[in-house]
Amino acid sequence: MSPKKIVNQLQSICTHRVSNIIVHALSEENCERNKNVEKYFSNSTFLVLQDLLKYILNSENLDAATRFNCLKVLLKHNVQVLETGIFPYSYYVKILRVIIKSGTGLQQLNLKGLWVHDQPELLEEVIRRLKNLKVLIIPHIAADFILKPIAECSQLSVLDISGECYFSANELSSFKSSSIKVLIIGSYGKKFFCEPEEKSFEVLASIIENLPNLTAIRTYSFVGCSLCNIYERNPSFKSKLVYLHDTQTTIDAGVALVAMCSLLESLYLDFPKETVLISIKQLKYIISLKLSRFEYDELVDYLQEAGDQLRTLQLYNMRHVPVDLSYISLTCPNIVHLDLYRLSLTVSQPDSYFMCLQSIDVLYCNVEDVIVRYILTNCPFLKRFIVGDILRITDGDLFRLCAECEFLYLEELWLSCAKYLTTTSVQLLMGHCPNLKSLGQLTGWDVSPADIDYLRTVITSSNNDLVLLPTTYP
Repeated sequence: MSPKKIVNQLQSICTHRVSNIIVHALSEENCERNKNVEKYFSNSTFLVLQDLLKYILNSENLDAATRFNCLKVLLKHNVQVLETGIFPYSYYVKILRVIIKSGTGLQQLNLKGLWVHDQPELLEEVIRRLKNLKVLIIPHIAADFILKPIAECSQLSVLDISGECYFSANELSSFKSSSIKVLIIGSYGKKFFCEPEEKSFEVLASIIENLPNLTAIRTYSFVGCSLCNIYERNPSFKSKLVYLHDTQTTIDAGVALVAMCSLLESLYLDFPKETVLISIKQLKYIISLKLSRFEYDELVDYLQEAGDQLRTLQLYNMRHVPVDLSYISLTCPNIVHLDLYRLSLTVSQPDSYFMCLQSIDVLYCNVEDVIVRYILTNCPFLKRFIVGDILRITDGDLFRLCAECEFLYLEELWLSCAKYLTTTSVQLLMGHCPNLKSLGQLTGWDVSPADIDYLRTVITSSNNDLVLLPTTYP
């Protein structure tokens, strides 16, 4: 039987209740009420204020005026984390001024949802006032004016200046910081992020050199060319990068990557050129590998030598040669998460087991029922299994699987299109899987809306912690 729902934590209950009271009190601009609420929370800890602000500012059904009024009253100098959420344009200046006045203790600031392009002076003042800032998230609004005050933030470790920003090559090339570890820059799939565009690779090379403690470059997906640029000038340079993403990785980029990024733990290569995948076998700390449009023979060679160090493997877009799941199970004995997208799959050794696998996603792989059976029977510690393909599995097949396997750890099972499964299978899984918490997608099963209503009634009356997906049935 699916697990029972646990009692909600007292903290979340109180946060919800107190937030509603605050919203009611501050729903109208009233100076006396504002002062009373402010006085009431004058001695509250920053954790209480942060929880209340997070709940209120992320409430989509609240009007902007009420959310802003709550921000103005609850933001104190001891609050460390603030995520403003989305506001209309007319509130941008007001919010920045509130942060300048009352948010000097902030360590994490997320302005996603405020596109304050035309308020450079105010935004600059905000950053200068936040002396303890460690995380700054300002996507789509950054420009040259922001770089100097950011460089003065001696504790800043995470910086998000991604999206459509307006940087010049000269200013960005001269940006330096010894504290930044994670840089989120550029836009997915776009090579250029500054003016002139053709200097983007050189600029990123300078950034890598000027941020000596940089461990991850996120969003931007053409890091290889910048590594080549550095390697040509300074082949002895060593980076501290533990994650990077590159597209159309050349042989030269592969050489530079191996030579300068020996600490890499997570690597995403999209369309690597021939022999690149073989060369990265020299990277001894890779535990997460994501590949798209790759050569299967090179993957086999890589896994043969380095597969035992992998914990996560994600394979995308490679249909011309079947990927052997049993080979992965033998060469990657420690794999925990497996993600397969637009592949052809096969199993050559059905007696091989994934002894550590907990999560597997199979999407658009034209997967056959034998593959589903192999995964369910040969992954004893499986917690999450998602299949986004058409399956012909029946209630009888599922009954036989449950007779063979206990599924003690299974928490999420999503079969997007299993037209031969009925309410019998739903009830079977509910009763057989002791930890099942999410089951779907029932719109692709032979289950009617009336059946769903009945099953949800049973789940509710039994106090089971199980969600049937989708939550709203058409």
